[in-house]
Amino acid sequence: MDAVLYRADRVVTMTTDHPDADAFVVAGCRVRDVGRVGDVRERWAGRAREEELHGVVTPGLIDAHMHMQRAGLKALDYLQPDDDVDRFIVAMRDSFDDDGPEHPPFDDRIRALERVQPLLHALGITTVVDPAVTPDEMRGYQVARQRGLLSMRTVAMPFLELTTGEADEIDALIARLAGIGAATGFGDDVLSLGGIKVYLDGEALKGQAWLERPWDGSGYTGLQRIPEDQYRRLVAWCGTHGWGVGTHAVGSAAVALAVDAASAAGDAVPDLRFQVIHGYLETPAEAMVQAARAGVIASVQPSIIWHNGAGLRAALGERAERANPLRSWLDSGATVAFGSDGPFFAFDPRHLMWQAVTRHIAGDDRPLDPAEALTLDEAFAAYTTGAARAAYAEADRGVIAPGACADWVLWPTDPTAAPIDELRRLPVLRTDVAGRTVYRKDPRA
Repeated sequence: MDAVLYRADRVVTMTTDHPDADAFVVAGCRVRDVGRVGDVRERWAGRAREEELHGVVTPGLIDAHMHMQRAGLKALDYLQPDDDVDRFIVAMRDSFDDDGPEHPPFDDRIRALERVQPLLHALGITTVVDPAVTPDEMRGYQVARQRGLLSMRTVAMPFLELTTGEADEIDALIARLAGIGAATGFGDDVLSLGGIKVYLDGEALKGQAWLERPWDGSGYTGLQRIPEDQYRRLVAWCGTHGWGVGTHAVGSAAVALAVDAASAAGDAVPDLRFQVIHGYLETPAEAMVQAARAGVIASVQPSIIWHNGAGLRAALGERAERANPLRSWLDSGATVAFGSDGPFFAFDPRHLMWQAVTRHIAGDDRPLDPAEALTLDEAFAAYTTGAARAAYAEADRGVIAPGACADWVLWPTDPTAAPIDELRRLPVLRTDVAGRTVYRKDPRA
């Protein structure tokens, strides 16, 4: 097999094995070696051609919560054929309230994926976890995979909608899952099934986050979408039948129940990558510690607090200051995986890492309490090693190491060491997936 030895100014491996690497070898879609260029060159003498990369290499970024197919459908509606990723970011921001077409022609789904993947690769993204995939969306991903059009590694989380969450609905849902003939992990390293997606509460800005303390003097604590006994029954069944569960849980009461139910669901929970999705409003400290012990992932989105922070501050005052408690999640020992909830919220990883470090929010000059801020190194890890675990791929992705997938990004300087206000302007120069270049800033280079 053809082998390429890449030389760079630095290789950020996201491992402790090779902290000073400046070279790596790719062959057969995988990284085969990494280290100092002289050592790597000696080991591969006569067996690999060399290529010089002018800049710093990192692992490909992983968005652990991206509605990619919907993003592509919106791109078809709002972009001209030659529009680039910067225009895409603006167009999605300006069409924030548009959810996109509800029942598009099937061919549009394939066109949507072809259109959006290069735009996301231009941000350094090489893997996406799509957190609420309908049957039509799943078919779109599968056909794109069959046609060789899926350049973005995709983990699809089936969305099986519940209206009441009562016993008959849970019975029907379990019967559907049991009859699929596959479960979490089915697929390959391009397209695979993740856990199912369920909603335990609602949206915070609509006052629907299910809280332990009332929202106001009325005694209202938010929206509980599934009765506790039925939710626990569903989670327990999934844990013993090979299905992971990703639970939309924004408020404190929802997070506490989601974590406690997962903790009781058996030894398979860490392997099935049970997730608390969002988990950002008055998140209980004890629930975060319990999540860490049980192996439950915190799938969090700095984008949501960027958009919602000012509104939550207006609604809840001081109670909103610790919203999106990234520091507390990380210090509890839980795996923190970053995503965006794009295209409906901001999805540029550079912007979201900046938000996680600065705690700035849109529409208010005052950042939220900096006690919940991360360092840039920690934020970058949440987009690589942390998100890789949410994608069932921590041995394969989020790192540059022998045996890992050859998914990498070239930057002009080190994004893990950039001045924080310069990070948002740091361009991606090149993105490779499985050793194949899927984006190059200057196609002539």
